Amino acid sequence: MKNFSISKIIAATLGAVIVVLAIAFTLQAQTSTLNVKPGSRITYTMQSSSSAQEVNVIVNTLVPTISFKWNSPDNQYGKVIMSNEAFANGKKLASMLFDDPNGDFGFFWLSQNMFNELSQGKTTFTLNNGVKVSGVQNGGIEQIQIKVNGVMKSVSVIHAKPVLPTGGEEFFVLNDPKNPLIIRMKTSEGGFSLTSITD
Repeated sequence: MKNFSISKIIAATLGAVIVVLAIAFTLQAQTSTLNVKPGSRITYTMQSSSSAQEVNVIVNTLVPTISFKWNSPDNQYGKVIMSNEAFANGKKLASMLFDDPNGDFGFFWLSQNMFNELSQGKTTFTLNNGVKVSGVQNGGIEQIQIKVNGVMKSVSVIHAKPVLPTGGEEFFVLNDPKNPLIIRMKTSEGGFSLTSITD
């Protein structure tokens, strides 16, 4: 009887160890957010109605302002500084890269105000240099696979769906109020998709 009991204990212990290892392995391949920091390199595929092109975004600062450099294989390059006001309360997004001397546009980041509104239900914004106000609503939390330091990982995102049944802009934003990075965006003019990040 004692030998039988010891065998059961050993079997139960081994089973528990296997479960713990399986959970640890699963968590290793998943992350709720992305560890973006100064020096991080983020690669996006920028899409227009006629072409697609890779762009590298190199983060300079995240605090007190978001700033980054960008470059493309055809030797286009630039620098973006998102103003404190834009990051706090901005309502302008961009689906393409262009000069923004005033730092009004979020480009690859939502403002904190937009993120909070979207988390609670819906938000509005203007796209690129347009004046038309668009709206998106919270379509739920989803998981998206991103290559992080060469390894595919699953990150938690909010799916921002068009408010109007006829469609409109749509995007996926990292479910992180401190780093509301846009992972994918789709518009009538094109959009972009994050393909990899090296932190």
